[in-house]
Amino acid sequence: MNTFTRTTLPFKARSVPSEAAVELWLMALQQLPLESVPAGHDRADRLRGQRIRQRFMLRLLLGSYLGCPGRDLELVRGERGKPMLGQRHAGSALSFNLSHSGEWLAVIVGQDCPVGVDIEQERNMPRAVALARRYFPGKEADSLSGLDEPFRSRTFLQHWTAREALVKARGCGLAGTMDRIELDGSPPGIAGLPADWPQANLWSLVMPPLPDGLVGHVAVGRPGVEVEVRVLEAGLVG
Repeated sequence: MNTFTRTTLPFKARSVPSEAAVELWLMALQQLPLESVPAGHDRADRLRGQRIRQRFMLRLLLGSYLGCPGRDLELVRGERGKPMLGQRHAGSALSFNLSHSGEWLAVIVGQDCPVGVDIEQERNMPRAVALARRYFPGKEADSLSGLDEPFRSRTFLQHWTAREALVKARGCGLAGTMDRIELDGSPPGIAGLPADWPQANLWSLVMPPLPDGLVGHVAVGRPGVEVEVRVLEAGLVG
């Protein structure tokens, strides 16, 4: 799939995706009419406003799948900080994960399977090789060091977001895990996973089409899953 669907607020009631698909939502939060968010000029105020927007939109979106107002959802964190549904929705078939970079929020939604998403804004990465030698297997770091810009930075971000998506889906920490994930190809595919993970052929790793300036990956603990991408544009909040 090489395109994404553009949609507007308000969110309509939605069914949880089938087992064969997941739905990825992209939202440029600064462009959405969230008038209740407090204004501010320093970095702390901007970060506070960003977090409020993220929580508000996440609750609004998940509520559209669960058939309830977003304010009625309880969000908790698992043992390693992964956000989860709490209280009466804890047993729901809905699974989700989120990532943010700059003004963009990404939310992946699936059914009864681990899901992870990671996005990054494309940019020059002067420390790409040093970071790769710290977090990637040696073969991947060596291959990256032989690339010229802008391909080096772009390839690094592809491999980084792929790893982050897998780690977030698995619900484990980054430390001691990133360099045990082996990727190859372009876009990167799974060549090997840590011994305590399910087999590589039981995972889907997808680099979906994203708005210009973004790179990212979706990981799903189920093989052969299709990623449906929706980009939310400005509209009225219902």
